Amino acid sequence: MRHAGILFILGTVLVTSACSSSADRSEKRAQDEAPDGGVTLSRPKAAVNEDTLAGDVRIVTTNGGIDLALIGDSISSGLSPEALRKVRHETDTASVTGSGFGSQIEKMVKGTVQGAIGTRVSFPISAVREVRYDGEKLVFEWSGEPRKVFEQTKIDKKPLLASFAPADAQHFADAVNARKGLSPAK
Repeated sequence: MRHAGILFILGTVLVTSACSSSADRSEKRAQDEAPDGGVTLSRPKAAVNEDTLAGDVRIVTTNGGIDLALIGDSISSGLSPEALRKVRHETDTASVTGSGFGSQIEKMVKGTVQGAIGTRVSFPISAVREVRYDGEKLVFEWSGEPRKVFEQTKIDKKPLLASFAPADAQHFADAVNARKGLSPAK
């Protein structure tokens, strides 16, 4: 039942955020989805996996929870395939037993989580002037208005962009810059 309590709290947060002011959401969406390469949220029909990435690059945080991918002309981030499998297993509504009110709430919350876990944040590489690894973290130089999506995300109390293995971070920066036609960092 401890898991049901945690899932109920998570579901309440999801429902509350979904019910926030329409005007606030519209203003935020207009800012984030600007024509100059804004941030978009999407739920791809297929998971980002090695088959999806033929010729592209995906790196995963050192704790295995979040990935950062260069796919075609976009950069995206979301739960890693391993994290998605784990969350899907833990929120499987078929494993809920009972028919009481608590069971119904648990199924509803788990269903809501299942619907949201595949969401990815993405933006076009045209929104980025250059990406570099500074020895600690990935640094995005933006073409226009800076995007703060990565700066606001923490993994184990550490900024997301500092949560990748150094070799992976450098590889990702080189791949983005090569895709943009820039020379790799020396």
